[in-house]
Amino acid sequence: MATTANQPTAVPPVPHEDDGVPPIHWTTEEEGRAMFDDAARAMLGISGEEFLRRYDAGEYSPVEIFEGPDHGKLVSLEMLIPFARTR
Repeated sequence: MATTANQPTAVPPVPHEDDGVPPIHWTTEEEGRAMFDDAARAMLGISGEEFLRRYDAGEYSPVEIFEGPDHGKLVSLEMLIPFARTR
């Protein structure tokens, strides 16, 4: 006996201009570095380059990153590092 439970259902396409979701914007390497730099300046008052220098030198300990007073800012910047280092 055949059932329709596992049969694919036709789903009509949703028009992108009406769904309220902006289109995806793929950042260039330059845009990514600028975004990272802007975030570092806004969150810590230092350049993205300076943040990376301090981060690489170990000036931000894991305790400071995850429990210090600026932990939210540091974690946010840590997650943005791939935008600054594309290679």
